[in-house]
Amino acid sequence: MEKEQQPPSSSKPIPSEIIYDILTKLPIKSLMRFRCLSKLCSSYITTPSFAELHALNFPIKTVGLLVTCPARLQTAQHFFSVDFDGGLAVPLLTTPPRFSRYTTRSVNGIILMDFGLYATLCNPSTRQTFNTPFVCSLTSPSVNSTYFCVNSFGFDPVSKKYKVLNSWAIPGRDPEYRIFELGTNSWRPLKGGPNYYPQRESVCVDGFVYFRSWVSTHKNGRTVLIAFDLHEESFRVIEIPAKALARRSESELIVYSGRPAIADHLLLEDATMTIWVLDENDGDYWVQIKVFLPEDYGEEILEEDIDYFVDCIGRNNELLLVPQTLSDSVYVIHYDVVNRSMRRAEIFGLPEDRFSDLSSNTFRVINYEENVMSFT
Repeated sequence: MEKEQQPPSSSKPIPSEIIYDILTKLPIKSLMRFRCLSKLCSSYITTPSFAELHALNFPIKTVGLLVTCPARLQTAQHFFSVDFDGGLAVPLLTTPPRFSRYTTRSVNGIILMDFGLYATLCNPSTRQTFNTPFVCSLTSPSVNSTYFCVNSFGFDPVSKKYKVLNSWAIPGRDPEYRIFELGTNSWRPLKGGPNYYPQRESVCVDGFVYFRSWVSTHKNGRTVLIAFDLHEESFRVIEIPAKALARRSESELIVYSGRPAIADHLLLEDATMTIWVLDENDGDYWVQIKVFLPEDYGEEILEEDIDYFVDCIGRNNELLLVPQTLSDSVYVIHYDVVNRSMRRAEIFGLPEDRFSDLSSNTFRVINYEENVMSFT
């Protein structure tokens, strides 16, 4: 009996350009799985142009909250993603070797951890990190004076480049400023920087990095706001209202309504707080906004005697009140300034409160944006 003849196989390899196009239309979670399973897919996903094409189908936007806190004895830094409404904190990655001096807000999904003499860029979506070179040799005598050695971070929308600004002021010497551009391997010195002492904070708005600086080493003295143009790589000094709280222990530099703003941490006895918003449309003008918390919530917050950070998460300009330290029950408070409505969101799954290790109880909550951009 003759065997039935099988028709010849008509399957052909899928053209690479079709695979590439399919990948640009997949969500990030799916891409991360393909990156681990296939070297070919990984080579496509990690190309510099892929992130730009992917963003056309999945525009970068705030999708939740990003929680960061130190490991025991500050030996590493944990990152978790959390829904806007709270719930279980999902581990994203842990970065050694220690907890950063400060962590910037997300800039298109990329954040910076400041270590003074260098910085670590982190993309929680891809679980990748990248260390900049040291700003100087570790054998230099200057490494003993890094209190005012601060790294800031931003994105230049003109050149489409991410840049790290290092500001280093040593008392008795002219300040030093240098820039590191992602994709290069060295720092470039900058000229014309202001002779001030940078605070460990920054926000990026429309191609400018903003940070506050002390005019002198006296921390209770006057502060100014520095605006750094990431494209022109030039500085501008903006005066801060005398009534605005100057120290980071009292206030926070945030982005409110798409503009740099200073939000007071300190709640007054009538449960109000103040936000100073910078208006640069007609010179440098500050608008003072009084925020009145609902009476029942305001009294409850005052009675709790908890120190809060104030931030703005970008979703309908909601203010976010975040405890400055971990506790047995972690709540963040969302406040809608327009409707004057307030709600609590509890976060589960964070490291336990370590009563005997107070240095490990600090944590931050910032906006979580997804970006497929690779550092490799």
